[in-house]
Amino acid sequence: MSALWRTLIAACAAGLLHAPVPAGAQNLMGVSIMEPGETNVSQTIRLGLNKSTVIELDRPVADVVITNPEIADAVVQTAQRLIFRGIEVGETNAFLFDRAGQPILNLEILVNADTAALERLVERYVPGARVSVESVGGNMVVSGNVDNIVQSDQIMRLIRAYSGDDELEPVNMLSVAAKDQVMLEVRIVEMQRSLVKQLGIDINAQRSGNPEDVVNFDLSSATALAVQGGALGGLGFDPSYTTTDADGRRTTIGASIDALERVGIVRTLAEPNISAISGESAKFLAGGEFPVPTGQDENGRVTIEFKPYGVGLGFTPVVLSEGRISLKVSTEVSELTTQGAFQAAGSLSIPALTVRRAESTVELPSGGSMMLAGLIQSRSRQSLDQLPGLKRLPVLGALFQSRDFLNEETELVVIITPYLVDPTSKNNLRTPADGFANASDAQTIFFGALNAQYGRDGQGLSRENYNAPVGFIEE
Repeated sequence: MSALWRTLIAACAAGLLHAPVPAGAQNLMGVSIMEPGETNVSQTIRLGLNKSTVIELDRPVADVVITNPEIADAVVQTAQRLIFRGIEVGETNAFLFDRAGQPILNLEILVNADTAALERLVERYVPGARVSVESVGGNMVVSGNVDNIVQSDQIMRLIRAYSGDDELEPVNMLSVAAKDQVMLEVRIVEMQRSLVKQLGIDINAQRSGNPEDVVNFDLSSATALAVQGGALGGLGFDPSYTTTDADGRRTTIGASIDALERVGIVRTLAEPNISAISGESAKFLAGGEFPVPTGQDENGRVTIEFKPYGVGLGFTPVVLSEGRISLKVSTEVSELTTQGAFQAAGSLSIPALTVRRAESTVELPSGGSMMLAGLIQSRSRQSLDQLPGLKRLPVLGALFQSRDFLNEETELVVIITPYLVDPTSKNNLRTPADGFANASDAQTIFFGALNAQYGRDGQGLSRENYNAPVGFIEE
C-alpha cells in the first residue's frame, strides 16, 4: 500500500470519530434517565408537618439531592443514616447516590399536616364515632361512620378548632347511620268568637205651616253607630205620630230604634304532614296570594308582587340521635282585612293582613307531641253617641243616645308531632279518591246521591281500575 493511500484512510477515520452522533445513538451508548417514582429504588414516604422520619441505608451515601428544600430537608447523621424533616405542606423528591455514583434510593416525599393527634382528639370528644382524618393538599378529609348528624357536626367543629382557621372547610365524607328523614304532623286550630251589640235611637220632630204662613220647624237627633259604621239590622222600630190642626198646620213626631245582638264563631283548621331530611327546611301554605304594587316603570306599567296569606308552616328538623329530634318550627295564620288597608290614589285599595304567628325551637322524641298554646287575643271596642245636654235628663236622656259595642276573641293552638320515617311502597298508600265512583242519573234524580254507594263486596274507583283520563306518566 502506498503512502498516499494510507494517508487517505487515516483522514477518513479521523473524520468519522469527530462527526456528530444522533440522540438515539447517545441513549444506546449508556445514557440513563431516572424518572421520579419509576425506578426499582423508588419509594414514597409521608411526612407530618414539622415531623421527621429516620432512613437506614444498606451502604454508605455519598450524595443527597432534594428537589425543593423548602418543603423537606435532610440531615446526614452517619454515612448510612439520614433524617428527613417536613417543613411545609407540599410534594418534593430526593435522590441518594453512593460513592460510585449509583442510585441508592429515589424518594417521593409528601408533606401534610399530622392528623394522628387530631384523630385522638376526635376519639376523646366523640367516642362513638368511627372516623379517620387525612390531610390532602393542606385540606382535611374526614371519612368513616357516625351515629347521627350531630356527631358529624361535632367532628367538623373539632377540625376547624384544631386547624385554627375558621374559614377552613373540611371535606365531609362521613356516612350517617341514623335515619335522617323526618315527617312533621301538625294540627293548627284557631277559634274566633265575636260579639256585637247595637242600640240606636233617633228622634225627629217637624212642624209645617200652611202655605200662607212662614212658620216651619224641624228637630232631629242623629246618633250614628260608629264602631260598625252603620246599623247591621236586627230589630227596627219606626213609630211616628202626625196631626193637622184646623189651620192646616201639620205636626209630626217620630223615633227610629235599631237594636241588634250578634254572636259569631269562626274555626280555622289545618293538618299538614310534611317530610324533610335532617338539616333541610320545608314549608307549607294553605291559602292564597294577593297582589301588591311595588313600583312603576317609565312607561307607566305597574309592577306587582304577590304576598301570601292563609295557614302557613315552616320547619327545620335536626336528628340529634336515634329517636331524638330538634325542631325549629314557625307557623302562621293570616287573613285579609280592610282594617288598616292602604288606599292609594284613585280607586286602588291594598288590603291589610291580620296575623297570628308562633315560632319556637323544641326537642322531641320520634312520635312525641308538643303544643304551642295560649296565643289568645281579646279586643273590645265601644262607642256611645249622645246629644249634649239632653243626655243628662233623667230617664229621657237614654232616648237621645246610641250604643255600639264589639268584642272579639281569638285563640290559636298548634300541636306538633315529628316522626322518623322511611320510604314505603306506593301500594301501601291511599288517596281520598280511592273507592269513589260517580252516581248514576237515576240515583241522583230519585235519591239525591252524588256518589255511588257500594256494599262490603262492591268495588269503587281504586288505583287498579282508573278509567278516566287521569294519572301519572312514569318513565
